[in-house]
Amino acid sequence: MSNPPDYPYDALEYGDTLEVAPGVHWVRMPLPFQLNHINLWLLEDGDGWTVVDTGFNTDDIRDHWRAIFDRLLAGKPIRRTIITHFHPDHLGLAGWFEAEYGAEMWMSYAEFLQAHLAWTQSVTHDVDGWMEFFVQNGLDPAVTDRYKAERPDFGRGTTKIPITVKRICDDDVIEIGGHNWRAITSGGHSAEHVSLYCESLNLLISGDQVLPRITTNVSVWYTEPDGDPLRQFINSFDRFRPLPEDVLVLPSHDRPFRGLHDRLDGLVEHHDERLDAAAAHCKTPRTGMDLLPVLFKRKLDDHQIVFAMGEALAHLNYLVTAGRLRKFRNDSGQVVFQQKVL
Repeated sequence: MSNPPDYPYDALEYGDTLEVAPGVHWVRMPLPFQLNHINLWLLEDGDGWTVVDTGFNTDDIRDHWRAIFDRLLAGKPIRRTIITHFHPDHLGLAGWFEAEYGAEMWMSYAEFLQAHLAWTQSVTHDVDGWMEFFVQNGLDPAVTDRYKAERPDFGRGTTKIPITVKRICDDDVIEIGGHNWRAITSGGHSAEHVSLYCESLNLLISGDQVLPRITTNVSVWYTEPDGDPLRQFINSFDRFRPLPEDVLVLPSHDRPFRGLHDRLDGLVEHHDERLDAAAAHCKTPRTGMDLLPVLFKRKLDDHQIVFAMGEALAHLNYLVTAGRLRKFRNDSGQVVFQQKVL
């Protein structure tokens, strides 16, 4: 059993800031979801400022940003935004920062492309494609009908996405305010998520890749039905294990914490338990939908069921890759998983 995280700071009120290291300001903003907040980072950068992640596209967050700028910027411009990944709570206001403040957007290229695909609801973000895929994996069509009626719109959560980008690649070193920040890219949660590590400040901006309490969503996508994102996610931990045990982790949700290595161990333990439970349940052929009560003990609404389906399939595909399950279609044409006979 891993140790609980060490939280050196209490939670902030929305729109408040706290300097957690010289020139590094923690900003906490509201989200209109069950996960009701996001942590963003405002970094002093010589004669300007750098913002790491921008928040969701709401008037409330823009008003909070304006108040923070009046309080902290001291007349210095916002030079750039660095976006950890394409999800709207991180990317949402990048276009506003560009239009209002001339801030150049920096992000990995896979995340940049994924953002534009999501904005146009094409290829990887066709809702009908997603729902058809989940029905083939056992989801009740009534759930998909209700979900499609809401028609989740990526564009509501984001301003118009900039069409130019400064590409961030793995191991790139970005100088911010006289300190070097090394980019650590990783998969699983998204295609090319960017975390930033600063050795001189002993800080890790982990984005969604390492969170202190909740587990990051890791899902199979309908465009890659045999993908193994959970393996990518767990393998990414090897990129973080060389960092110091006392590094201060700045996550996108919850609070800054210490105890990185314990948290990585805890995540491995958590997923190992879920993998064993999933494998044990597949003595007879099971769909992804059949696994939801095994992996998720709480009652799920339609929106949560869709996320849970992706997570269940990530665990099942991992077990197929590991040689513990086989995957095939039953007589009804549904995708099912069953323990391999040794």
